[in-house]
Amino acid sequence: MTESSRRGVTRGYVGGLILATVMVVLALVVAVWGLIALFSDREPVQTPGVVSAAGPVIIAVALGMLAWGLWLQAVQLLRGLRTPPWGHTLVLAVGAYLIWCLGGLLAGLTIEDTWLSPYAATLPVMFALGSFLFWAVLARRVFTDRPPPQWPWERRGETGAESAGGPEDDDDARGE
Repeated sequence: MTESSRRGVTRGYVGGLILATVMVVLALVVAVWGLIALFSDREPVQTPGVVSAAGPVIIAVALGMLAWGLWLQAVQLLRGLRTPPWGHTLVLAVGAYLIWCLGGLLAGLTIEDTWLSPYAATLPVMFALGSFLFWAVLARRVFTDRPPPQWPWERRGETGAESAGGPEDDDDARGE
């Protein structure tokens, strides 16, 4: 592909990719926080008297910030920025930590549940990973001619180990 040519993408594709990335980051948060809770015998919100919905609400706000940041990142990429947006990634990572900590303080959480929490320490890593993953997938779509990846059964016309040998392949082999 030449240096100046790019494939166009639709708003729907970018929106779907943002939604998928936010869901992946949410799944990472749930999995990692579940492991921390399992091994440390500590919940993300241990402050007595704090509403149990405080944690999920704060995470939802952080995920909203992630979606907005990914949209801005997509705009930069579609304007031709080929390098990973390290500034956006850093802002999203630090922003997730600050939203948890400041939102937790507003909700009445203690310093141990906010600034010093192992749960809060994992947020920047997961948000940065999600940001970079989003950029990599969108950059591949915009700046390369490579087709979308396919499962083995989607590859029609190929022979050998890659062919899945589904029922339609059997009809072709019999000459029908």
